[in-house]
Amino acid sequence: YDGAGNIVETWKQWDKLFRRPHSVYISPYDPEKNIWIVDDNMDTIYRFTHDGSKLLQTIGTPEIPGDDANHFNRPTYLDWLPDGTFFVSDGYTGTRVAKYDKNGKYLMQWGIKGGPRGGGDNEPLETRPGYFSNVHGIAIDQKTRHVFVNDRNNHRIQVFDENGKYLYEWKIDSPPSSLHLLYIGSGNTIWTFDRTTNKMIEYDLQGHLLYTWGSMGSYPGYLWGVHGLSVDQEGNLYLAEVDAGRVQKFKPRAGANPDFLLAKPVYSAWK
Repeated sequence: YDGAGNIVETWKQWDKLFRRPHSVYISPYDPEKNIWIVDDNMDTIYRFTHDGSKLLQTIGTPEIPGDDANHFNRPTYLDWLPDGTFFVSDGYTGTRVAKYDKNGKYLMQWGIKGGPRGGGDNEPLETRPGYFSNVHGIAIDQKTRHVFVNDRNNHRIQVFDENGKYLYEWKIDSPPSSLHLLYIGSGNTIWTFDRTTNKMIEYDLQGHLLYTWGSMGSYPGYLWGVHGLSVDQEGNLYLAEVDAGRVQKFKPRAGANPDFLLAKPVYSAWK
């Protein structure tokens, strides 16, 4: 789409590859602006040329789940370091973070299953450091290279160094909070969305609550199930809502306090 929401291009030639594309990316560090698509039901990440004319890479084995160098188990999101190294939250069924170099070569992984200890619905979750239950969001702080991981069903954000060493965490209240994603732009804060309250939430990088906004609804300006977001170079915010079935565009209000806006991406490689 263009910035006004008009369709300018479709990729129907690749329909056979997709089952449930969960997130779409362009790395701000990639001058070629390759398109990355994470398809959780295909257990696969695809990388295309910017115009969609060529499939450049398939990471994972389509329709075969796993937790090794060649398989995912319903991956959800990814994020990059400036050198092109990237990290995948894997995922809805998987319980790990996987790290790859800029060429998509598997480097390492970390994470242990943190679901109910005995398998029963009423048994406690495993919340020791490094355990995950629904790894549903990941964001990198470019200054420290710390990896922020949304441990959704455990209602917390865990923070690691780039090699998987646990550093600290913070809880997101208690059930039924349900975070959907994590975003760190060029600022010094992290944003998420809570599907329970239908609010955008801003924390500092130590987990202190800074700001929230949003009310549930399908009217323009209300929020309902934000599952993806992007910020363009003018500071416009785009929110994809799975419950409302739409994308909304928000423009920065004239005179708005920049501390309350989602920071632009780094955009170091392209303008």
